[in-house]
Amino acid sequence: MSNKRTPLFNHHQKCGAKIVDFAGWEMPIQYTGILAEHKSVREKVGLFDVSHMGQIFVTGPETVEFLSYVTTWDMQRQKIGDCRYCHVLDDDGHIIDDTIVYTLSKEKYMLIPNASKVSEIYDWFILNSKRFEVSIDNLSDDYFCLALQGPQAPRLLGQHLNVSVGSFQLVTIGDTIVSGTGYTGEKGCEIIGPLKEVVDHWEALVEMGAEPIGLGARDTLRLEKGYLLSGQDFNGGQTTLETGYSWVIDWKHDFIGKEALLKIKSTGHQKLCGILIEERGIIRPGNELYYDGKLISQLTSGTLSPTLRRGIGMAYADLDINDLVTVKVRGNNLNGRVVRMPFL
Repeated sequence: MSNKRTPLFNHHQKCGAKIVDFAGWEMPIQYTGILAEHKSVREKVGLFDVSHMGQIFVTGPETVEFLSYVTTWDMQRQKIGDCRYCHVLDDDGHIIDDTIVYTLSKEKYMLIPNASKVSEIYDWFILNSKRFEVSIDNLSDDYFCLALQGPQAPRLLGQHLNVSVGSFQLVTIGDTIVSGTGYTGEKGCEIIGPLKEVVDHWEALVEMGAEPIGLGARDTLRLEKGYLLSGQDFNGGQTTLETGYSWVIDWKHDFIGKEALLKIKSTGHQKLCGILIEERGIIRPGNELYYDGKLISQLTSGTLSPTLRRGIGMAYADLDINDLVTVKVRGNNLNGRVVRMPFL
């Protein structure tokens, strides 16, 4: 079965992008180079094609109750125009996916699952919707998503669509949704709309000065901010508590996985630690982590931070801040320590 392509595939090729397989999609990993693209987003403005991400719409009179049940957040607390990052859990409290929920109206919400999780989330929602009066539609094939990120992003957005948007807020322009969200930790937005309109948005923003950015820089940018990557930092065996993202849980409402989390909370658990390398060297996911000479874990994420010029990574372990560790890379031990995240 051949991989999927977004409508911008030819544009990526024209820009000299290196194409890779990502979650069943042919996606650009870099154009001019990861370090240069990373710097562009931190200092200026970059444009990401993230149209491989999903769009699931939930509508109906019991949408709020349903989404509160299948996510870690109580959607009663959301106002129209709010966006909320939360987790979708299984019955054992393990993360199926992390997602952003968009409040379009009192009875209409949109969720953006990760590309590899769209079908699983849709099926999970259908399975758990039987006692709720809701409709669930997977419209991922009908929508694009562009991420405009960096200090200059608000200016370009204003020039392009004559709107501004606050952090984790959204505005609608016809069928287009503009949200103050992203995966880089910089100012910016995501533009979501009918697939047929994506080329016009892409070409206009690039002409205004937005630099095309690939998935390689997207990964280094998100890791500097300590953001989770689906399939690496959680892969079906970790809970929200272990990731250190307990702030996405509203404990005052009932949701799938709550009972399991309460038990884990009372008995203790490992946690996702930030690892900063103190000497030269690049670390990667899967590298072994040692403490006091003993193998205790493996890195779930790891890279060279273009901003810090140091190796940074994550690993699940029972360690404290400033504990000294070593990471084995190609037979060599790199010295590091546990630090608080985000790294920047």
